[in-house]
This record gives sequence, structure tokens and C-alpha cells, in this order.
Amino acid sequence: MSSDDAPLGLRERKKRATRDALADVALRFAAERGMEGVTVEAVTDEVGVSVRTFFNYFSCLEDAITRPDQGSAERMRQAVLNAPQELSALNALREAIGQELAHIDQDHERWELQTAALRKSPSLMNGFVTARCADERALVAVLAERLGKDPDSDLSPRLLAHVSNAAVRASVELWVASGRTRTFQSIYRQAFAMLAAGLSD
Repeated sequence: MSSDDAPLGLRERKKRATRDALADVALRFAAERGMEGVTVEAVTDEVGVSVRTFFNYFSCLEDAITRPDQGSAERMRQAVLNAPQELSALNALREAIGQELAHIDQDHERWELQTAALRKSPSLMNGFVTARCADERALVAVLAERLGKDPDSDLSPRLLAHVSNAAVRASVELWVASGRTRTFQSIYRQAFAMLAAGLSD
């Protein structure tokens, strides 16, 4: 690493830490108070940054809660495209999503807070659904690119993206319902193994 690269890396880490802190506090406040009891000013006061800093990272308070990491879609895109060619598209997607969820077992509090926030403020569901739909469209596009398919006329990229997201949702639901007696990753891998047994590219 060059001397020029080092400060940039440090800045990026600090920016990510600030963004994560803002998202974490916004979610915790929403879970405790409901959205009507949360303001950008309260979040920024808790984190110790300015309101202007908040809007450098998020367009609105809801985005901080429903889309805390907007770089996820691009990371998954690159992971799918860079996956070894001998991997099926489904397995490439399994690895890409798995990387994004690698720390879910240690981050179970966030999932519990999301559930609590949705209970207090059902209106947040629209934001979560919109974010997931945008991510799903991005997955369709990158799978089509990897497979050399037309995302508008070929079924396979769309089907792979939809069933993969369904596998993630089912894995999270089972993981939570079972009281986390199994690791999320073990359930997640099982779900994709079941898909692979009955689904091919």
C-alpha cells in the first residue's frame, strides 16, 4: 500500500463507522419509540455529528433504517461476476449473498430490532420491501450478465434471483423461530443445497 492509499483507507473506514453508527441509532430509536418518536436531530445528537453529516449518508430517516448499507448490491454484483466460472450461477449467488450475511449470527440484535421497529411502525415495511425489490432487480441484471441472458426475456436470471431471496427469507425465519439454536449459516447452506438439488442453470 502506498502512502497515498493509507489516508484514503482510513477515511473510508471512518466514514463507514459514522454511517453504521447513524443507522444503528436510528434503528434502535425506531424500535424503542416508533418512527413518530424519532427525528434526525435526535439521531445525530446521539452519535455526535451534525444533521448535515446525516444527509451525506442518507436521503431521509427511513433510509437509515431500511437501507443501512447501500453498497451491498454493488458488492454482490462484483462477487457474482468474479466468481469462478465452474460455479453454477446459483452457487455463485449463494457465495455472494453468504458473504454479505457472514456476520448475521453475531449481529442478531439488529434483526430483533428490525422486527421491533416494524411492530411499532408497520409503515416501515414499504421501505424494506422497496429496498429488497431494488436489490432483487440488481441481482436479476447481474445473473443475466453472468449467464449471457436477456434479463427482460429470459426466465432463468429472474427465477434464480427470486428463489435465492426466498431461501434467505426462509432461512432467517427458521433461524429466528428456532431461537437461534442453529447457526444461520448452517440453515442458509441447507436451503441452497435443497435448491441446487432441484434447480439448475
